[in-house]
Amino acid sequence: MAMHNLTIRVSDEQRALLAHRAGNRAVSDYIRQKLDIADSSKQTRSYKPQADAALAAKILAALGSSELAASMRDVAEAARNGALEDSDDLRLSLHAACLTIEQMRDDLVRALGLKVGAEQ
Repeated sequence: MAMHNLTIRVSDEQRALLAHRAGNRAVSDYIRQKLDIADSSKQTRSYKPQADAALAAKILAALGSSELAASMRDVAEAARNGALEDSDDLRLSLHAACLTIEQMRDDLVRALGLKVGAEQ
């Protein structure tokens, strides 16, 4: 069965209302259900992650105070220029940066309401 896109214009308020009524479902799934044209043979996404504002703020604060982007850019530039010296301090710094990035990733996944690695 061929599928086709259908585009309609709605105001910001109407879009917000549709998203609110859809809850954890995709808006398109909600509209199909309301129009009674949902395709029961097609598996639809039934979960739309809801962001945890406090956890998202924690991630943004960590990113803002970490200077990770600038530090990783400096490391990449030094590696490209052949100026990256192999030392215990460098290995420890890179390991700490990787752990910090991994923690931010895990926090972001949790903020989106998803499960992290072993939690699945």
